[in-house]
Amino acid sequence: MLIAKYVSLFVLAATKFLAAVLLLFADNSITTLETFLVLFLGGIIGMVVFYYLGKLINNGVDFLFVWLKIKKTSKKKFTKSNRRIVFLKNKYGLVGITTLTPILLSIPLGCFLASRFYEKKPNTIFIMLLGVIIWTIIFTGIKAILL
Repeated sequence: MLIAKYVSLFVLAATKFLAAVLLLFADNSITTLETFLVLFLGGIIGMVVFYYLGKLINNGVDFLFVWLKIKKTSKKKFTKSNRRIVFLKNKYGLVGITTLTPILLSIPLGCFLASRFYEKKPNTIFIMLLGVIIWTIIFTGIKAILL
Protein backbone atom coordinates (compact mmCIF):
# COMPACT_ATOMS: atom_id res chain seq x y z
CA MET A 1 0.00 0.00 0.00
CA LEU A 2 2.87 2.36 0.83
CA ILE A 3 4.54 1.73 -2.54
CA ALA A 4 1.28 2.46 -4.35
CA LYS A 5 1.02 5.79 -2.53
CA TYR A 6 4.51 6.86 -3.60
CA VAL A 7 4.08 5.63 -7.16
CA SER A 8 0.82 7.53 -7.53
CA LEU A 9 2.42 10.69 -6.09
CA PHE A 10 5.38 10.23 -8.42
CA VAL A 11 3.10 9.93 -11.47
CA LEU A 12 1.09 12.92 -10.30
CA ALA A 13 4.29 14.96 -9.87
CA ALA A 14 5.30 13.98 -13.41
CA THR A 15 2.06 15.30 -14.86
CA LYS A 16 0.28 17.69 -12.48
CA PHE A 17 3.09 19.01 -10.30
CA LEU A 18 1.05 21.40 -8.17
CA ALA A 19 -1.56 18.74 -7.41
CA ALA A 20 1.22 16.47 -6.12
CA VAL A 21 2.54 19.34 -3.99
CA LEU A 22 -0.87 19.90 -2.42
CA LEU A 23 -1.28 16.20 -1.63
CA LEU A 24 2.23 16.04 -0.19
CA PHE A 25 1.48 19.07 2.00
CA ALA A 26 -1.76 17.50 3.21
CA ASP A 27 -0.13 14.20 4.21
CA ASN A 28 1.84 14.71 7.42
CA SER A 29 3.19 11.15 7.34
CA ILE A 30 5.47 12.03 4.41
CA THR A 31 8.78 13.55 5.50
CA THR A 32 10.49 16.53 3.93
CA LEU A 33 13.10 14.28 2.30
CA GLU A 34 10.40 12.06 0.81
CA THR A 35 8.60 15.17 -0.45
CA PHE A 36 11.78 16.37 -2.13
CA LEU A 37 12.48 12.99 -3.73
CA VAL A 38 8.95 12.53 -5.04
CA LEU A 39 8.77 16.03 -6.50
CA PHE A 40 12.31 15.99 -7.85
CA LEU A 41 12.21 12.56 -9.50
CA GLY A 42 8.62 12.89 -10.70
CA GLY A 43 9.16 16.37 -12.10
CA ILE A 44 12.48 15.55 -13.79
CA ILE A 45 11.30 12.31 -15.36
CA GLY A 46 8.01 13.91 -16.42
CA MET A 47 9.86 16.82 -18.05
CA VAL A 48 12.23 14.57 -19.97
CA VAL A 49 9.54 12.15 -21.12
CA PHE A 50 7.02 14.79 -22.16
CA TYR A 51 9.59 17.11 -23.73
CA TYR A 52 10.90 14.41 -26.05
CA LEU A 53 7.41 13.03 -26.64
CA GLY A 54 6.27 16.55 -27.57
CA LYS A 55 9.22 16.88 -29.93
CA LEU A 56 8.29 13.57 -31.53
CA ILE A 57 4.65 14.60 -31.93
CA ASN A 58 5.58 18.00 -33.35
CA ASN A 59 8.00 16.47 -35.85
CA GLY A 60 5.39 13.86 -36.81
CA VAL A 61 2.73 16.49 -37.42
CA ASP A 62 5.13 18.60 -39.49
CA PHE A 63 6.14 15.54 -41.51
CA LEU A 64 2.49 14.63 -42.04
CA PHE A 65 1.71 18.11 -43.37
CA VAL A 66 4.61 17.86 -45.83
CA TRP A 67 3.80 14.27 -46.84
CA LEU A 68 0.12 15.02 -47.44
CA LYS A 69 1.05 18.34 -49.06
CA ILE A 70 -1.31 20.20 -46.80
CA LYS A 71 -0.74 23.91 -46.85
CA LYS A 72 -1.19 25.76 -43.62
CA THR A 73 -3.99 28.25 -44.03
CA SER A 74 -2.97 31.87 -43.75
CA LYS A 75 -6.02 32.81 -41.70
CA LYS A 76 -5.90 31.14 -38.30
CA LYS A 77 -8.67 31.02 -35.78
CA PHE A 78 -7.48 32.18 -32.39
CA THR A 79 -9.28 30.96 -29.33
CA LYS A 80 -8.93 32.45 -25.88
CA SER A 81 -6.46 29.77 -24.80
CA ASN A 82 -4.43 30.17 -28.01
CA ARG A 83 -4.15 33.90 -27.35
CA ARG A 84 -2.95 33.27 -23.82
CA ILE A 85 -0.28 30.85 -25.05
CA VAL A 86 0.94 33.26 -27.73
CA PHE A 87 0.94 36.12 -25.21
CA LEU A 88 2.95 34.02 -22.76
CA LYS A 89 5.43 33.02 -25.48
CA ASN A 90 5.88 36.53 -26.86
CA LYS A 91 6.05 38.38 -23.54
CA TYR A 92 7.97 35.98 -21.31
CA GLY A 93 9.56 33.45 -23.66
CA LEU A 94 11.08 30.19 -22.51
CA VAL A 95 11.66 31.47 -18.99
CA GLY A 96 7.96 32.26 -18.63
CA ILE A 97 6.92 28.85 -19.90
CA THR A 98 9.49 27.22 -17.61
CA THR A 99 8.29 29.19 -14.59
CA LEU A 100 4.60 28.54 -15.14
CA THR A 101 4.79 24.91 -16.28
CA PRO A 102 4.92 23.19 -12.88
CA ILE A 103 2.47 25.48 -11.11
CA LEU A 104 -0.13 26.67 -13.63
CA LEU A 105 0.36 24.70 -16.81
CA SER A 106 0.71 20.97 -16.60
CA ILE A 107 4.11 19.44 -17.26
CA PRO A 108 2.93 17.76 -20.50
CA LEU A 109 1.48 21.04 -21.87
CA GLY A 110 4.51 23.11 -20.87
CA CYS A 111 6.90 20.60 -22.42
CA PHE A 112 4.85 20.44 -25.60
CA LEU A 113 4.91 24.24 -25.90
CA ALA A 114 8.65 24.42 -25.18
CA SER A 115 9.43 21.72 -27.72
CA ARG A 116 7.21 23.44 -30.28
CA PHE A 117 8.46 26.98 -29.90
CA TYR A 118 12.04 26.45 -28.72
CA GLU A 119 13.13 23.19 -30.33
CA LYS A 120 16.13 24.83 -32.01
CA LYS A 121 17.52 26.28 -28.77
CA PRO A 122 20.15 23.85 -27.44
CA ASN A 123 19.47 24.49 -23.74
CA THR A 124 15.68 24.25 -23.73
CA ILE A 125 15.43 20.95 -21.86
CA PHE A 126 18.03 22.06 -19.30
CA ILE A 127 16.17 25.31 -18.63
CA MET A 128 12.93 23.36 -18.21
CA LEU A 129 14.64 20.95 -15.81
CA LEU A 130 16.10 23.85 -13.84
CA GLY A 131 12.59 25.26 -13.42
CA VAL A 132 11.36 22.00 -11.91
CA ILE A 133 14.38 21.80 -9.61
CA ILE A 134 13.81 25.36 -8.36
CA TRP A 135 10.10 24.74 -7.73
CA THR A 136 10.96 21.47 -5.96
CA ILE A 137 13.35 23.30 -3.63
CA ILE A 138 10.81 26.07 -2.99
CA PHE A 139 7.95 23.70 -2.18
CA THR A 140 10.14 21.39 -0.09
CA GLY A 141 11.38 24.41 1.87
CA ILE A 142 7.82 25.55 2.47
CA LYS A 143 6.87 22.10 3.75
CA ALA A 144 9.94 22.02 6.02
CA ILE A 145 8.98 25.39 7.49
CA LEU A 146 5.35 24.36 7.98
CA LEU A 147 6.27 21.11 9.74
